[in-house]
Amino acid sequence: MSNDINQDLAKELVAQTAGKTYDDIAHPTAHATGQIISFIPRTIKVWLGKWEKWILNGEYAIKETEILLAEKLKHIPEEKIVEPEPYVAVPALQQLSYSLDSEELRELYANLLASSMNADTKGDVHPAFVDIIKQLAPDEAKLLRYFSEQKAIPAVEVRKRSETGTGFRILAKLNFTMPDGLLDVPQNYLVYVDNLIRLQLVEIPADTHYSNESLYKPLENPIIYLGAPTERLVFERKIVKISPFGKLFVKTCQPKQEGK
Repeated sequence: MSNDINQDLAKELVAQTAGKTYDDIAHPTAHATGQIISFIPRTIKVWLGKWEKWILNGEYAIKETEILLAEKLKHIPEEKIVEPEPYVAVPALQQLSYSLDSEELRELYANLLASSMNADTKGDVHPAFVDIIKQLAPDEAKLLRYFSEQKAIPAVEVRKRSETGTGFRILAKLNFTMPDGLLDVPQNYLVYVDNLIRLQLVEIPADTHYSNESLYKPLENPIIYLGAPTERLVFERKIVKISPFGKLFVKTCQPKQEGK
């Protein structure tokens, strides 16, 4: 697809957004679920061509997002509603067609779009956020929210010293507590943490831990590691915390809802 087509599509999206946002959402007499952003038939053919099936699904997702956006922007003064940047809005809308069945991911995209249309938060929207959402599993979005609500989470790496005392074997790369039922697939939590670290949303600072030993006692209970001689267990204390970049992502894409 040529750059000219991309630019034309982006301009058309922004033009539609600017006009429709004021009329259908921010204005007091507008319909709450009015048309904020839409793909017209010509744009469908230009943008995805043979992927018509995905666009049809995408249009449904956009309708759902319009409802979410109407709710998120209803308290924003009309003069604060601004045009979203095409490099944020276009790929975000594209990815909605792949997130149809995930409330968590669809919510992230809707929050990102709402932030990009609010003059007070538009400056916080980083271009990388769209691609980051695309690389998150729903469980990872939940885990990131949990990390963002804590100052820092105590964690331990658990090793078993060899019989000769010359080496170690890692029993648990990272062990920390989290609420029951937080994740749909809790056994994958280490994979989730690794991905959040890879995306620079979460960090484990080197040689950093709490001085309060009582915070680590539940994680250092030998009963957890059945079959390992207590005298050969070694615990390396750590903390898991959201990174500065992760804080900006959460502020933009996972803002705390009123009353929660």
